[in-house]
Amino acid sequence: MKQKKEKHVLNKKIIIAGCLFMLPAFLIIIFTMLIPLIWNVVLSFYEWNGNSDMRFVGIANYINALTERSTVAALKNSVFIGVVSTVVAMVLGILFALCIYRLGKKEGAFCRFIFYSPSMMPMTVIGLLFVFVLAQDNGLLNSALKAVGLTSLQHGWLSERGTVLWTIAIVQGWRFSGTIMMLCYTGMLSIPGSLFESAKLDGAGYIKSVRLIILPLIKPTIKLALSMMLLWSFKTYDMVWTMTKGGPGDLSMTAPIRMITTAFSFNKFGNASAIGIILTIIVSICVIIGRRIAKGETYEY
Repeated sequence: MKQKKEKHVLNKKIIIAGCLFMLPAFLIIIFTMLIPLIWNVVLSFYEWNGNSDMRFVGIANYINALTERSTVAALKNSVFIGVVSTVVAMVLGILFALCIYRLGKKEGAFCRFIFYSPSMMPMTVIGLLFVFVLAQDNGLLNSALKAVGLTSLQHGWLSERGTVLWTIAIVQGWRFSGTIMMLCYTGMLSIPGSLFESAKLDGAGYIKSVRLIILPLIKPTIKLALSMMLLWSFKTYDMVWTMTKGGPGDLSMTAPIRMITTAFSFNKFGNASAIGIILTIIVSICVIIGRRIAKGETYEY
């Protein structure tokens, strides 16, 4: 009886200690995420320019956002860049992880550093770098195409309607591919080697092992990486602003840039909040759809 009582007291102390350790993180989440989110929701139902009194307008801000052509186009651009960059990052990240998994320790460590290094660079640095690479007249890509006689493939990559969104999405996906690679590679390291030995005895090569062993067993990691990538890819302000500033015209205008312009250039904070809430709903729907697509069986080994 005494031993049970001591165990109960110990468990209670552990729970209290755990709560105390979580308290700072909990307070940070409240003041940096929950309170701003609630304030943003409340503000989206008001008209406010930052100086005068707030005036309740109901869902008028949402109606304006969903009927204004430039705002709808910005939302569509955000969805396009978010989805395409997620696909690019996931495909490249998984391929990089599968390649590195076959290498030795030294070669694998070197390749991990090379593939992961773009993820360590700020988005603005990546954006400025590719502005020079993709410049129409003397950019590295167009110069290389001209040098090998492929002048027909030269484009104004950041100034043409058909290429600007694709270019931004691919660059952003490439930038995040290293993080996806590390997540998938970590999941692969947890797979027991005995499974590969059994597959080898059955005559299965690496490609077949990837299809039947690796990909099914790292499905939870892929699902996590997909959810994280979708959340990251919709935050397109810094990359787009550095590369095109939303141009040419409004061809690459995204919802975050539209929000900031509406709030701080036109002082329409209610409209900007409504755009932010709409974008949050769209991102949540995309994450739910992505997790359902990546849904699969859970294996124990």
